[in-house]
Amino acid sequence: MKVSVIVPVFNTEDYVKDCIKSIQDQSHYDIEIIVVDDGSVDKSMVYVKELANEDPRIKIVELSEQSGVGYARNVGIEHAAGAYLYFVDSDDVIHHHAIKTLIDHVDENDAIISGSISTIRSLDEMDQFVQNEVPKIKVRKTSSIYTSRTVQKVLYSRTFVEDNDIKFLENTKMYSDYAFVYDVISLQPYTKYTRDSRYFRRKRNDLIQNPNIEETSYYEKCLNYFDMYLTLEPRYRENDAMKYRLDVDLMNFYRKTFLNYMREQDDFDQVFRRLSEVFNQLSHRVYKKQNPLVKREIKAIQELNQYRFVKLIRSHHLLSDLKRSVTKRTNLKKFIYNRVFQRMSVKPDYIVFESFMGKGYSCNPKAIYEYMYKLHPEYKFIWVNNGNHLSIPDNPKQVKRYSLAYYYYMARSKYWVFNTRLPKHVKKRDETVYLQTWHGTPLKRLGLDIEEVQMPGTDTGRYKKNFTQESSRWDYLISPNQYSSEIFKRAFDFNNQLLEFGYPRNDILYQASQSYIDQIKKKAGIPVNKKVVLYAPTWRDNQFIEKGKYSFELPLNLDHFREELSDEYVLVLRLHYLVANQLDLTGYEDFAYDLSAFDDIAELYLISDILVTDYSSVFFDYANLKRPILFYTYDLDDYKGKIRGLYFDIESEVPSPLLMTSEEVIDAIQNIEDINERYQAKYDEFYQRFCSWEDGEAAENVVKTVFGKEA
Repeated sequence: MKVSVIVPVFNTEDYVKDCIKSIQDQSHYDIEIIVVDDGSVDKSMVYVKELANEDPRIKIVELSEQSGVGYARNVGIEHAAGAYLYFVDSDDVIHHHAIKTLIDHVDENDAIISGSISTIRSLDEMDQFVQNEVPKIKVRKTSSIYTSRTVQKVLYSRTFVEDNDIKFLENTKMYSDYAFVYDVISLQPYTKYTRDSRYFRRKRNDLIQNPNIEETSYYEKCLNYFDMYLTLEPRYRENDAMKYRLDVDLMNFYRKTFLNYMREQDDFDQVFRRLSEVFNQLSHRVYKKQNPLVKREIKAIQELNQYRFVKLIRSHHLLSDLKRSVTKRTNLKKFIYNRVFQRMSVKPDYIVFESFMGKGYSCNPKAIYEYMYKLHPEYKFIWVNNGNHLSIPDNPKQVKRYSLAYYYYMARSKYWVFNTRLPKHVKKRDETVYLQTWHGTPLKRLGLDIEEVQMPGTDTGRYKKNFTQESSRWDYLISPNQYSSEIFKRAFDFNNQLLEFGYPRNDILYQASQSYIDQIKKKAGIPVNKKVVLYAPTWRDNQFIEKGKYSFELPLNLDHFREELSDEYVLVLRLHYLVANQLDLTGYEDFAYDLSAFDDIAELYLISDILVTDYSSVFFDYANLKRPILFYTYDLDDYKGKIRGLYFDIESEVPSPLLMTSEEVIDAIQNIEDINERYQAKYDEFYQRFCSWEDGEAAENVVKTVFGKEA
């Protein structure tokens, strides 16, 4: 039996080829693929036409303008010749046996048969789906298979659809499925169901440039839902069961979407008028099931009493937040933060500093603080720690991250100085000035430039969306060089003020004396008479054990290193904090030093004579010292191709040879003078490109600009 697979397409060039191919590859071959072009302006239809040239089963219907997914699907039904219909969104895919499993178990009298839906981030996840050799078929209430009110995963008899004139809504951008689904539920109370026919809904990797419909604003969602309701309600007014279902869905939408919209309150007047029209059609049967507070809200809505409704909704939100707050201590602190601290006045002389989520006293926040506390003691300085007290000069106030004191000072401080992102629930007030210092020159791709995030449990699209929402809060962003400025603006979608002074944390590289450097060596327990090789590799996004846990294996032959170099050198290792606790140097105490927990890596730069790194941005900062840098890139092909991707060609642009084995690193250290001479011109060019803004006065320039303070 032929199946007509209907695929509306609008601007899904990153996904549509995978979608169509998954349909072409169905084990049930007797299909036609009806692609309805809903006015795409990207390359979507170019790809579809290329596939259609090789597969006569693909039929293309071109609409003259974008008309919405509901209209496109209705057009697809009109062009369908198959005995059954199956709907696929052009950014999704289906399992190889999805259609065959349904066709093999549908009877002549069956109007529909349903499979199941899973959400995936990448196509690789499809392989994890295991289908039973003999599919399990159950009979369920039709309403129970449509919990999300979408038509995907279900095989429909075309005769059933056409004879009952079942169509999608065409007057709404969203919720067009509801008309189709409600009609099916009303006409077909029970249906066959199997988990063994799998439809895969794909998560989009870029919700900024290429958002899905779920990213639509609450305002748009509300207006579209109300239009859908007002269109369908007269149809089911005399059908008690369907009217009840329609109104129950309305109240669920009111609680989950409209009440969240009310926290934003944009364009409230128009939405409120539409809501009043809707709630004046609400059945008494559903109304009487609501709690007393919601009943009062409904009455205010029906009477268009906006003033009374706003007062009620504030009480509703307060009670909801209070109810959540008593479930656990974290929620209680957030409640106090939002309901109490956020309503207190902002203190114009309070400054909160945080470095790497409170893990240490370091980086750009440290450099700015040290400039300010010496020259501007009139400010109250607050440092965030992660529970371990930090050793900080002048003994400023310290608060533990996410403690009640943390929320108090975050709400009341005029200035925030941070070098990593803040969690979404920490709200920036209009009076607050957020100085984002960042923490390096980008070598690996950042933010919107990452194609697919490899970190476990991280959705790429949501990651990018959250990143840009965070960067929109930054009033100032420090940049170390022109190269970084161009990347920051694009990758962070940053449109506020860039501070192009170099990094304050690098000021010390121009100011430190030899006696200061010797003091650091003594502090670290390193012999003053030994030269230092600093090994500071990056971490690999994809080397994880599970979410929040990463694996690491030291790629250096320590026995060989000690044998060849220990007369002249010691080895200092500085690993990323995510893997630092996996380093074991037992037996090498006289030669190798684990200084991963050393607060300020700039001090490690100062004591080192040679830096060995890979794809870490540390070499950009280290180049300010004009000391030798060696690149140990043993996994270059894998890193640049499969992990996060690099911004420039490391094979041609770094001022040093790329070394692939531990032995090559040793040989390079032993012949470092020859390498220096051979790469001098390239090093000078590199320094000019990435370090020319640095002059030892970045902290002073930042403070002048952000705080309006002279030295």
